[in-house]
Amino acid sequence: MKRLAYAPFVFLSAWCLAHPASAEPAWGANCLRCHGVLLADTIFVTGEDTMADPDESATGAPDRGILQVFQAPRGGTRDLEAIVVGLDPGDTYAVEIRRLRFPGVENGGTLRYTGDCEWPEWGESANYYTEPFIAYTWGSDPDEFTFGLNIQPDADHDYYDLVYAVAGKFADGGELFYAEQHFYVQVVDLAGDIDGDGDVDLSDLATLLAAYGACTGDPSYDPAADLDDSGCVDLSDLALLLSNYGTGT
Repeated sequence: MKRLAYAPFVFLSAWCLAHPASAEPAWGANCLRCHGVLLADTIFVTGEDTMADPDESATGAPDRGILQVFQAPRGGTRDLEAIVVGLDPGDTYAVEIRRLRFPGVENGGTLRYTGDCEWPEWGESANYYTEPFIAYTWGSDPDEFTFGLNIQPDADHDYYDLVYAVAGKFADGGELFYAEQHFYVQVVDLAGDIDGDGDVDLSDLATLLAAYGACTGDPSYDPAADLDDSGCVDLSDLALLLSNYGTGT
């Protein structure tokens, strides 16, 4: 599997910094203005958490119906996965994440994040491609991709309409092609961040322990510490908090 945000982060960052702002991703901007052949059923997102059809009436965002949703916690990281299928041997292609700058579709929120590589010509909140100047070759190079999206603690709760796109060049005939799939990233609270400060730390643990063993109706019951909404603050809540302990800012 090829990762867009992967272990050798320092190497990739240094590689990007070594190339000037004139760098262009493989085959340009991956748009239909340059890639005239629109393909269907070529790129698919995978590993989503759920499906949703957000209410866009307050923002006027396009109603795309029910789409796959990746739930991304504030202060945490969510891998966005996709797979490319159906190309022919010798076809070359590059993959990108698009629409990272667009506001949320329900509330007009801002997706504050960091990623694997920031292209200076597009500013801090840039599009993200596999690697500049490099196109993969079908049959010998990766067909699965993962983009690690690091959500900042002050990101707005909302659904964000993103796109995984692939563009390239057919080996037979040399035509340029493009395909995409829309999906949502839903920014949610980090499980265990009881005080809402963007991390799970001693303050959150102390709040949970103060309510530990209490159930609805008990004087010491704290619904914020009942992380699984079971009606009681118990071992499952503690386990959930500890699974994220130290995560965030």
